[in-house]
Amino acid sequence: MDTTKFQKEPLRRLFSYLPPYKWLIGAALISMIVSASTSPLMAMLLGKLTDLGFYEKNGLVAIWAPLALIGISILHGAGQFGSNYLLQKVSQSVLLQVRTEMFEKMIHWPDETVQKESSGRVISRYVNEASQALSSASEVLTVMIRDSLQVIGLLFLLLWHNWQLTAVTLVVGPFLILILKAVSTRMKKLQTTNQQTFGVMISLLTEIYQAERLVKIYNAYKFEEERFSHVNRMLKGLAIKSKVVQSLGTPLTQIVSMIGVAVVVFVALIQAQQNMLSFSEFVTYISAMLLMLPAIKKLANLNGNIARMSAAAASLYEMMDIPTEKNPGDREIGRIKGDVEFKNISYKYPSAEQPSLTNFSLKVKAGQMVALVGASGAGKTTVINLIPRFLVPNQGEILFDGISQNQLTLKSIRDQIALVTQDVVLFDDTIAANIAYGAGENATEEQIIQAAKAAYLMPLIESLPEGLNTVIGERGSKLSGGQKQRVSIARALLKNAPILLLDEATSALDTESEKYIQASLEELQQGRTSFVVAHRLSTIVNADMIVVLDNGAIVECGTHFELLEKGGHYAHLYNIQFNDKSAHDASAKSND
Repeated sequence: MDTTKFQKEPLRRLFSYLPPYKWLIGAALISMIVSASTSPLMAMLLGKLTDLGFYEKNGLVAIWAPLALIGISILHGAGQFGSNYLLQKVSQSVLLQVRTEMFEKMIHWPDETVQKESSGRVISRYVNEASQALSSASEVLTVMIRDSLQVIGLLFLLLWHNWQLTAVTLVVGPFLILILKAVSTRMKKLQTTNQQTFGVMISLLTEIYQAERLVKIYNAYKFEEERFSHVNRMLKGLAIKSKVVQSLGTPLTQIVSMIGVAVVVFVALIQAQQNMLSFSEFVTYISAMLLMLPAIKKLANLNGNIARMSAAAASLYEMMDIPTEKNPGDREIGRIKGDVEFKNISYKYPSAEQPSLTNFSLKVKAGQMVALVGASGAGKTTVINLIPRFLVPNQGEILFDGISQNQLTLKSIRDQIALVTQDVVLFDDTIAANIAYGAGENATEEQIIQAAKAAYLMPLIESLPEGLNTVIGERGSKLSGGQKQRVSIARALLKNAPILLLDEATSALDTESEKYIQASLEELQQGRTSFVVAHRLSTIVNADMIVVLDNGAIVECGTHFELLEKGGHYAHLYNIQFNDKSAHDASAKSND
């Protein structure tokens, strides 16, 4: 593999965003040229001052020399400000575009990718590395153009004044290149490791923040402190190593440069003794060299900046190149009746050894309520996730009203489906906004209230001072578990889709709430195809069809009473739950 080409590719892609800003970059370039040109002017002015002010004692020099110095400084400052401002504007515009593209990619990742990627690593790339890549790019462009032009301009001045001295100066060039190459290679490796470790830290912080009650109840403070301390120490070590490499590179560059200056002074003194060099020429020459040293120092650090930019850009594009979900077909359809058919569906999770479903076939008529029952790992949730195509079958197809999903767009498929899961997802927004999520401004207040009533939310809403406009906090932190679930159910009801997926939808509800919700769900499921996963079998006794799964295959199928009469898997599960409930009720009565 051509490693050099591989390393350059992320930078090429990063700079491909620049053409739309060519006029701003052009103006920045002019500003840099103006700024860089002031250094040779300053060196020449200092040389002239030596002759006119100290030898010829020209009285006008006292007037125009200070003015000239101020003028050159103003020109230099204006050029610097212009280039910095314009490049920052370009940098932030590109950053906006890159982050937008990253976000659009991320929200279209397949479900399998989302489960695999660390949230901390994704956030680190999105927030930290995107900013670092663009800020480094701006700095690199500034140094490459402005400081290079400054060095070139001063070098021409040196050659013009005394080519012999300049030849001596250029001898140190190869040594500088060797130092810069060594520093650059080491810096890039350290920067890549640093970014990966930073992602681990963000992931760890996110995990601990979300599990703060678990940490407290298990008194796991020491354990978590040690975990964090380990990552924190790793970052500290990497930061120190990076600084050591960078700090060694800068003084080594300066030492080599100063050796060059010392040799120049030695040769200049010999030339002066032989009347080959005047004092004013020496002043001009040394001034030019001293003005060139800060620019050389920045160029010496350029490789470190390029290494940081390259590592950040490579990490960014690694994420942006993750394949997104693809439309299985290009056909758009409106609202369906609700017939759903599974034809020989098989699915195996990438990390699993055994398939989760094998040759799963099932026909469901519009308006039917289908309950999926079985032990943990039987394949119930896999069936639920296949319907909206969160998971793509390895074999077989799913049909809506006789139309294969393979012919449809993802939007057409998911427009037909509303979903309520056991793990409730709510946003740090108002109750109304969470209920109307996805519908946006198309949902009226009356529709939101109707959905809230059906989900038994109105008593809560009416008790709050802000009502529907109450902000519920991050992940709905201001609500109880049952209240969160009811908001989620109201959101699904508002969508009014022909297919309803309920994955343990009533699991977080208290007994009283469940009674009202269950009644509402049964009424609202009329005319809607419903797939229900429930461990509490009492909630699915009225299902039109109960499908019992075991090891990814259907072992029983029928109504509640048909399966009880059969005395198989379902009857066994039901009797276990019924006996447990009877024992619990008897215990409660004896305690009373």
